[in-house]
Amino acid sequence: MNADVPYMLSVSNLHKILDAIQRAGAPEVFHLDFLKDLGFSSSNDRGAVKLLKYLGMLDESGRPLGPYREFMDHNRAKQILAARMRVAFDDLFTADRNANAKSVESLKGWFKTKTGSGDAVAQKIASTFRSLASYADFSSPPIESAATEKVGVEPPSSSAQREEPPLRTEIPNHVAPPHKSQIGLVYRFEIHLPETQNVDTYRAIFKALREELM
Repeated sequence: MNADVPYMLSVSNLHKILDAIQRAGAPEVFHLDFLKDLGFSSSNDRGAVKLLKYLGMLDESGRPLGPYREFMDHNRAKQILAARMRVAFDDLFTADRNANAKSVESLKGWFKTKTGSGDAVAQKIASTFRSLASYADFSSPPIESAATEKVGVEPPSSSAQREEPPLRTEIPNHVAPPHKSQIGLVYRFEIHLPETQNVDTYRAIFKALREELM
């Protein structure tokens, strides 16, 4: 969790701002002028822009991200906000799974320790968190969507875990596969050699056979 936690000077309009976001279209950039266009021009409301960035709904330049567009769906908005809070305040939810139900006073002590802020700032951070939590819907299990992702990196399967296809050996057409039988003819020759002590006689016979067979 980033210890530089933004907060609202007053949370009186926070729920109204969240409602207005769902009614409006997604701006190219969400800045203070757009917040004024939504009807919130008070200096107490300016913290909403930093808060949306902290929740991962806007990038650093104020451009809406996937979770912002998902939040615009009023049927899912409260579940999306709960998912974003679980990510943005992950240390808090690790310490207490039901942190969304904690009182402002107990949250103040936790944020004071975590951020090193004084009482006044820790009080505002706790109030802002509590206001967000009261708007969000934590009754459902965490949803799988762009709202639950910290980094856009879908978890890839390891190449070592993929089963490699069996190797195939191509056999030329003119070569018969070894497992297939081939039809052939076998010739047997019987030669009756004369009894003689003359070696040249045998050589002449073998030479004549070789010439005939070749």
